[in-house]
Amino acid sequence: MPSALAVFSCRPNSHPFQERHVYLDEPVKIGRSVARCRPAQNNATFDCKVLSRNHALLWFDHKTGKFYLQDTKSSNGTFINSQRLSRGSEESPPCEVLSGDTIQFGVDVTENTRKVTHGCIVSTIKLFLPDGMEARRRSDVIQAPLPLPVDKVAANTPSMYSQELFQLSQYLQVWNNTDIYCYYTLPP
Repeated sequence: MPSALAVFSCRPNSHPFQERHVYLDEPVKIGRSVARCRPAQNNATFDCKVLSRNHALLWFDHKTGKFYLQDTKSSNGTFINSQRLSRGSEESPPCEVLSGDTIQFGVDVTENTRKVTHGCIVSTIKLFLPDGMEARRRSDVIQAPLPLPVDKVAANTPSMYSQELFQLSQYLQVWNNTDIYCYYTLPP
């Protein structure tokens, strides 16, 4: 059976790495290089200090025809289009990833003692179905927030939702005041 393919391309704001072509015959481990597992153009192992050894998993589900990314309790997080998948050191639910998404593994970490910054991995991912066709792009589907369990939403994005709720309440307040004003200005 032909395999799905993920192509990781280095973004300008990333710790440098060579483009990777990773076949997804089975779930692929994404992580930091160690003695037994060195970076290569056909794996998702990176020589990057801010990644965990077992940072995340990427796979293709033949039943749904979709690609999924899951943070596997990494210390510095996994992000799809700047949305963190889970809190630090917690496993995330599987999240769909689409071709053209920006994937980030870890965050930039600065050592206080040496004033050295270790960069994270930031990549544009292109995904190809087993038939060789490029998978759906985010522009092809309705934009929706990434699924996060309800108990993690408040902890991960309180300011984003608070801002949206505040803005919505402001719109309702203006609408309500306008409606009352119109009611009182109607002729008897």
